[in-house]
Amino acid sequence: VYKNLVRRFGHAATDRQFAYLSEAEIQEMAEMDLVESTIVQAVEVCDAITYSEVSLMLKEMESTIVDAFAKASDEDKVTRQDMLDRVSAPLVKVSGAMPIVASDKDKAGETNIKTEVMRKHMTRVMAECMEKDESIVYLGEDVIHGGYYNVTENLAQKFPGRVLDFPPDETSLLGAAMGMSQVGLIPIVEIPYAKYLDCGVDMWNEICIMHWLSAGKQLNGMLLRLQGFDRGLFGGSFHTNNTLQHIPPGVDVCCYSNGEDYAKGFRHAIQQVKGGRVVMFVDCTNLLNLRHLYGKDRGWERRYPAESEMIGFDFVRRYGTEGTSAIVTYGNGVVTTLQARQDLVKLGLLVNEESLDIIECPCISDIPDGLREILNRYEMVLFADICKEGPGGNVLSPMICSLHQENLLPAKWQLVSAPRTYNPLGSMVTFLNKEDIVGAFKKMTAE
Repeated sequence: VYKNLVRRFGHAATDRQFAYLSEAEIQEMAEMDLVESTIVQAVEVCDAITYSEVSLMLKEMESTIVDAFAKASDEDKVTRQDMLDRVSAPLVKVSGAMPIVASDKDKAGETNIKTEVMRKHMTRVMAECMEKDESIVYLGEDVIHGGYYNVTENLAQKFPGRVLDFPPDETSLLGAAMGMSQVGLIPIVEIPYAKYLDCGVDMWNEICIMHWLSAGKQLNGMLLRLQGFDRGLFGGSFHTNNTLQHIPPGVDVCCYSNGEDYAKGFRHAIQQVKGGRVVMFVDCTNLLNLRHLYGKDRGWERRYPAESEMIGFDFVRRYGTEGTSAIVTYGNGVVTTLQARQDLVKLGLLVNEESLDIIECPCISDIPDGLREILNRYEMVLFADICKEGPGGNVLSPMICSLHQENLLPAKWQLVSAPRTYNPLGSMVTFLNKEDIVGAFKKMTAE
């Protein structure tokens, strides 16, 4: 029955049968009724069914098809807004107030409070969330032993059976997470290096589009952690990737600079994942164990926030509140711009550090409302993107375009990014640095 099927390769509309079959063979197959032949074999050879049963099945199928077409023809036609509304699950409302703008001065006066590096707070908030909700599972490569950067240290011992190791196969890892999500679990998925998402990008796109495909009927929430991002000496481009190419519609992307805000944002992200949203956290390697901002000041350690504290996707943090100019950045860019601000004062390009505010935007998949609220007070704004310049990876460029459309950009602005090349092994010359920021600021002020 199945010898010489009508289709051999390609999509049905592009199956060029004349390229591999003769005209006589094509005509012979056109005259063969494959369904009829199958029914004959099922009834007369296999004795699997009767003709009466087949007839009843076909009538039921016909009725189902007619009803489906009638129902579809009566439905309202889709609109652009419909397509936008169903791209992701609605934001979950969380209890308690969440600030959308905070200042680093808000912590002034705090004394005798234990502080730690970002990695410690990341591990702690994951354990906190897993303790509260037994449906949360953690998936990744070597995560039982702490993962590539020791972020999952001791989690497997605290939560037996809920921290799961996978082989280095990102497609299978993401596919398993998708299945777990669809049966009611809350997966946190660790991709050991951001570049490795390329290996599972087809499955990642399936995850991201599922809410839209199912019109919201199939929840598919998960939190994806991309490690091995941006500045580092180890592994070259494959372990220090600083482009974000795989951000389909409907994905919330966050890149935090410090452990305190990471913990607050992580709690909020888990709430959104439970509601069906897909969230990506991009974790900069350089920040995981960073203690010092200037010299040996331990200026980048942070307190662990109280369990009631959260920040959402609209949050921004300001380092300085009195400036007439600002630099907008995220992740590693926060540390780099703060250090560059000190250099700008030394070079005489700033009167003092208070004249330039640094604005951290952890959410980089959309414009945070916090940025909308404060941006119009500045005379000049420099956008400092740790991703590479150019198409396919620069995340602040689309944000700038949207701000322009909303008439929120000042008259003077500039964008500076990492250069559009690959990252060599054992060198950090291709990452956004202080000199890049100083040069861009100098150019902006000179115009």
